Amino acid sequence: MNLEESFNDLELAQWVATAERQRADGFRLVQMTGTARDDHFEIMISYDKEYRCENFRVRIPRDRPELPSLSGVFPAAFTYENELKDLFGLAVPGLAVDYGGGFLRTKTKIPFSGSVTVKKEKPGSASSRKTADSKVVPFNAKREE
Repeated sequence: MNLEESFNDLELAQWVATAERQRADGFRLVQMTGTARDDHFEIMISYDKEYRCENFRVRIPRDRPELPSLSGVFPAAFTYENELKDLFGLAVPGLAVDYGGGFLRTKTKIPFSGSVTVKKEKPGSASSRKTADSKVVPFNAKREE
């Protein structure tokens, strides 16, 4: 198994063609997610075949937040694409099942569409380490009430 996994950058014009090639080569869609940056959105997607992942990243300009749908290639993509619409405000032309902005319930409408503030913490700060009185409890252990 190869543990070296990188993200290959794509131009937006290659987005659908790459998905079609991955499907034709026997890959399955694993995940699609996004990150808000100062001047663009990064959309990441991963495909898998025989325990080998191939990861891709496309940059969407904030002034034209549009991502062509992959739901015609991978039907399950509609879930990820509706999330991207609801969280980042992306337009997704060609979306097979469109929830019209109501796929996720969030306190703030389109929470990741605004400005981005990068906050860097100093190593050793209180928020970057566990407090001395915190307990690590195994997932299947009974918790103290």
